[in-house]
Amino acid sequence: MRLFERALRRAQLPVAMSEGYNPRPRFGFPMALGVGVSGLNEVADIGLSEWVRPEEFRARLQAELPERIEIVSAQITAVKPSRRARELSYRVPLLPDHTLTEEGVRQLLARDEVVITRRRQDKVKDLDIRPFVKTIRLNGDDLLILLRCTDQGTARPDEVLEALGRREGLDYRSGSIERTHVNMSPSH
Repeated sequence: MRLFERALRRAQLPVAMSEGYNPRPRFGFPMALGVGVSGLNEVADIGLSEWVRPEEFRARLQAELPERIEIVSAQITAVKPSRRARELSYRVPLLPDHTLTEEGVRQLLARDEVVITRRRQDKVKDLDIRPFVKTIRLNGDDLLILLRCTDQGTARPDEVLEALGRREGLDYRSGSIERTHVNMSPSH
């Protein structure tokens, strides 16, 4: 967030500001990445206080970002976008001696219910992640996961790996999960 805030300021783009005692630039990421998950094709919503052509916006912002962060495109949306993430795609590079099989993936996808235990601070909750799992596919030594986002939330890729019986350090490396795409609903 700080990187983009500084880049927007250096690019001298007319970013809309929040109101109140401590105004902040109006921008955000509809689906924040989990800790240790890298991202490609991420989406950011940035509010402007005056018109700037999308290509000019992209070029000015890109000029102020570090080398490895690329603005692929800029698009115009509603003033207050009501769009949400619909699907999230992930790629998990599996370690060379993993034991995951196509049959194991098929068995998980054939189940009506896949209950995992979600722990957050002092709370423990059982959650059925099956409604959120759209597809899982083995592609060589990569596991490709497509998750649905609903009003009830979504699953995390590490939860899918847990449901498949995969363990960090044995089947995949910590920090190796990569979100490859965020599919957004149209703005209303």
